[in-house]
Amino acid sequence: MDITEVRISPVGNRDDKLRAFCSVTFDDCFVVRDIRIIEGNKGLFIAMPSRKLSIRCPGCGFKNVVRSQYCNNCGSSVPRELSEEVERGRTKLHADIAHPILTEFREQIQDQVLVAFDQHFEIQEETEKTKDAEQIEVVHSGGGADQEQQVSPTRPRSRPRGPAEEEKVASNVPPLPQESGEAEFLGKEAEQEKSTRKDKLVDLPPPDDNFSSGLF
Repeated sequence: MDITEVRISPVGNRDDKLRAFCSVTFDDCFVVRDIRIIEGNKGLFIAMPSRKLSIRCPGCGFKNVVRSQYCNNCGSSVPRELSEEVERGRTKLHADIAHPILTEFREQIQDQVLVAFDQHFEIQEETEKTKDAEQIEVVHSGGGADQEQQVSPTRPRSRPRGPAEEEKVASNVPPLPQESGEAEFLGKEAEQEKSTRKDKLVDLPPPDDNFSSGLF
């Protein structure tokens, strides 16, 4: 079988040793997914897709992962002895879903996967460098700034607003006659009443006092 395609999916910054997942296509007709690329003490290596070992609930028969204390289906407690029976004689708690039988073929898969892993990051670094170089060119040439100035419409000059405009408009218009207020009207009315009282007092004869009446 020939490996016709390898796809790398990095997992980003993680604290554990997992670096990426990959899918491998064989002879353009068979795909194995979820192959893990792990960083070990001696370098990178691949781990085939696997699942955790399971035990059956004695009550309902539902499959639960090893070392489960309660059933995920019925909620009843799972005896610890069942997990110990499965773990007896095993060094790993996972079983491979798909794995190569021959060691040579496993090494072939690992070599091609790690080559694709390195190429993936090399292409990514080159793409970032070209983007940075293009941005530096645009900044030095100044073409981007000129184009923005030509395309962007000119901003209109701001006109003064508020009381300044109102005073300017009012100076060109002749002043309107002021209407007399209520206070002014009341003042004139009070003056007229005072003048009428004075006129009445002048017309009246002098008042009789005690001397003229002879009552003293």
